[in-house]
Amino acid sequence: MVEGDRLPTEPALMALFGVSRTVVREAAALLTSRGLVEVRPRRGMTVRAPDGSGVAESLAAQLQLSRVSLDQLLEVRLTLESAMAQIAAVNRTEDDLGRLDENLTHMADLKTDRATTINLDISFHEAVADATHNPFFQMVIRPINDLLRTLYIDKVGYMSLRDTTVIEHRAIVDAIRASSPDEAVAATRTHLSRVSESVRDMISKSGGQWS
Repeated sequence: MVEGDRLPTEPALMALFGVSRTVVREAAALLTSRGLVEVRPRRGMTVRAPDGSGVAESLAAQLQLSRVSLDQLLEVRLTLESAMAQIAAVNRTEDDLGRLDENLTHMADLKTDRATTINLDISFHEAVADATHNPFFQMVIRPINDLLRTLYIDKVGYMSLRDTTVIEHRAIVDAIRASSPDEAVAATRTHLSRVSESVRDMISKSGGQWS
């Protein structure tokens, strides 16, 4: 099945699998919570394109329950995005570079408000993922970035770091444009190592809590 396809009705599923209405509804609730289907008025359940939203919610819950640490999450992000930049330096197209350049231009504009700047920051990393032309990177990195977006919105220290972020993002783009995987990895690691320290500092100043 593909995005937008309709699933059979509850009675049809009950007859097809020989199960009760309760079982069908529990299965539907599970699929919905994982972002695999959505319920639309007069259409029932339809297949949804995976966007990582369910994973993001799970990550947030795990952090709040202290089952994983923020350091572990940031370590995974550093590893993933370093690989993304490395591959993007090889696979990127002129359209990819244009999207990255446009992002940098808007983010560097001092007239850009806080909410837009945060979205541009997250979108930059998604654009690097797109430049790999491997859809799995986008699926894996988006939940982490969605979680960080929540942190940036809630913490007051974000905007003071915008200029530094733009400079570091530009270094990543320059390396990708130069088709230099090693330089792209180095620039990404420099950026995300600094971001990790900034995130820890913002959390510490807010009382040491994730949310």
